[in-house]
Amino acid sequence: MFRVFIFLIMLGLLALSIVLSMLNPAEIEIDLYFHIYKAPLPLFLFTSFLIGSFVALLFFFSAYIKNKHENRNLKKIMKIKEDEIDNLRKNPLRDDSE
Repeated sequence: MFRVFIFLIMLGLLALSIVLSMLNPAEIEIDLYFHIYKAPLPLFLFTSFLIGSFVALLFFFSAYIKNKHENRNLKKIMKIKEDEIDNLRKNPLRDDSE
């Protein structure tokens, strides 16, 4: 349900940006202090969307790599523990008090 809600929000934002692009085709200026860019509004909207998507992809990719690394370490630890349990089952502890 949450994914459907997020999808609908993204679809609404996309529709809003398309409407804004159609209604405002004039050139705008973006002053970045060291350079002034002049281009149509739809180009700036599309560029900001691409940059935002790329930054989000980088954040998700770094989280994916971190989780993958942690998963690999946990699998190694689990293998060691399973081997130790198998060895204890094969060679039970002996009581030498006799």
